[in-house]
Amino acid sequence: MLKIISNYLNKKYIPRSAVVMFDLTTVIVSFILAYILRFNFDLKAVAAHLHFHELFIVIPAFLVSFWLTKSYAGIIRHSTTTDIARITFSLFLGSSLLGVYTTLIRNFAADLFSIIPNSVIVIQFTIASMVAIISRLLIKSIFNGWLNKNTELKNIMIFGAGRLGQITMNAILMDDSNNYKIVGFIDDNPNIQYKSVAGIPIFNLEQAFNKVFDKKNVVELIIAIDKKHLSLKRKREIVDHCILKKLVVKEIPTVNKWLHGKLTSGEIKKVQIEDLLGREAISFDNKNIEEGVKKEVILVTGAAGSIGSEIVRQLLNFNAYQVVLLDKAESDLYNLQTEIVSKFKDANFTAIVGDVTNEVKLRKIFEKYSPSIVINAAAYKHVPLMEEFPGEAINVNIGGTRLVANLAVEYGVDKFVLVSTDKAVNPTNVMGASKRISEIYIQSLAQRSDNKTKFITTRFGNVLGSNGSVIPLFKKQIEKGGPVTVTHSEITRFFMTIPEACLLVLEASFMAKGGEIFVFDMGEPVRIYNLAEKMIYLSGFVPHKDINIEISGLRPGEKLFEEVLKDQEDLLPTHNDKILIGKTQKHEFNKVNQRIINLLDCVDLCENQKLVHLMQEIVPEFKSKNSYYSNQTKKEEKEESLAV
Repeated sequence: MLKIISNYLNKKYIPRSAVVMFDLTTVIVSFILAYILRFNFDLKAVAAHLHFHELFIVIPAFLVSFWLTKSYAGIIRHSTTTDIARITFSLFLGSSLLGVYTTLIRNFAADLFSIIPNSVIVIQFTIASMVAIISRLLIKSIFNGWLNKNTELKNIMIFGAGRLGQITMNAILMDDSNNYKIVGFIDDNPNIQYKSVAGIPIFNLEQAFNKVFDKKNVVELIIAIDKKHLSLKRKREIVDHCILKKLVVKEIPTVNKWLHGKLTSGEIKKVQIEDLLGREAISFDNKNIEEGVKKEVILVTGAAGSIGSEIVRQLLNFNAYQVVLLDKAESDLYNLQTEIVSKFKDANFTAIVGDVTNEVKLRKIFEKYSPSIVINAAAYKHVPLMEEFPGEAINVNIGGTRLVANLAVEYGVDKFVLVSTDKAVNPTNVMGASKRISEIYIQSLAQRSDNKTKFITTRFGNVLGSNGSVIPLFKKQIEKGGPVTVTHSEITRFFMTIPEACLLVLEASFMAKGGEIFVFDMGEPVRIYNLAEKMIYLSGFVPHKDINIEISGLRPGEKLFEEVLKDQEDLLPTHNDKILIGKTQKHEFNKVNQRIINLLDCVDLCENQKLVHLMQEIVPEFKSKNSYYSNQTKKEEKEESLAV
């Protein structure tokens, strides 16, 4: 029976009219009690001075104050210090109106109307405030205690006892569906540790993890601190502590993402692995980028891809004069076009379905739009597929880049930016080798004495959440219940967020003199096996128990460790400490160009082994034990020796 009542009351709220009637009754009763106390319980004196027609002044005065302050709007069971302050102010306002009335009557119409003693007004305010506050706290206590005894509550803690922490607390308390009980706050500020917020104690991190979590059976931690005040390193430490305690870790979204500017408990989400793999905020020279693009027509190839689409968004954010989008993936290009129309009302852009290997189509684009900047992000990037189809990597990554670069020179483009990859360094696979050959060709063009176009190469590692990257793959495997597949237990990768990588590309473009390879500081490498374990934990599962991790073996051409710099290259600093310049090597254009022409001519005529051999002539460091073609060669050599 008690459970039925509890469930009913949890779903039903006291109507506003009832709250107003209760507060008004409190005002009337306290007004009468104030007279009784004023005259020391002398009922004859009370009867002589108390005129009930005074209630026709008291009631309207307080109804007006209730209406102005909306003191009846809060949900009683979820009363907070803000609600308490509101009802107190409302009663003070009503009492002030009575004080104004009394002063006017005393000075101008003392013979016509009765005067309410000032002492009665003060006593009434005191009694009414005490009753209103105590009644609200009592109702809240009943709901949080007695009526919820039959509900199984989850004990949680909030990291951050400041303004955002208190907003988070209120959002949780306002939602009856979550069955949460906040047992404590955690805060790094020593000035507020061992104190309390709304009766909830504040602990330091060490005390919470060593004592409170186990004692209170805490199952979840919510991080409620602005990203500006919580370093990424500290956030990682907190999450690692939670993983050891097998706690669910959540965080509130940034303030600008709150629905209607107000946080709700439904917006509190689990911490995502992307939030832990980034880096501390990088300072960008946004003014330089904005000045650099505001009068330019910019052609972006591969515009619908992960990197290309973000570059387009950034260019539109910086109010580029015109952006021309080129991609052969029509569905992705259509989706990007739709997004731009909805988000950028005055954007000057054109979406074109086309291929960077189609010279006729490219010429028409250069003739019609006369781009002054070209950002070449078009490329095949999946290592295993390019190992199997090297001709495609050669056609697009090398041939497409060469064609677009040549047209950039022919049509007098000011800047040509090649988006490259760390896999181009000492390549162990066809994809990396194709990108390195593209870099060499771009540098050889830049070194020509008759060239006026600034050629710039930007090189970085994996970007978080890009199509086909490891994180989306792991998420899908976890959603299916596993197993999560890792190619090698010691494999590591560098990671960077897509917006960060694209802003670095743009900034590098406007600090370049031409011919440079810009290398981005990728931070510390991440061990993929640890990444898999952490993702499983953050998804609410236990690795090796709920979801297994399997070692599948290195794929053809896959490296254990990525690099962003060749041994022969030295690093030079720039004004942005996250952007470095690799000291470039000299490349003879005619020699490089002829070798690439020979390679392109061979694509449809030669076997894959021959194509790879020609690539190795251009990039001698292209070697790998894990390469598909190296393995094939070894197999053939073994078969020949056995035959002999």
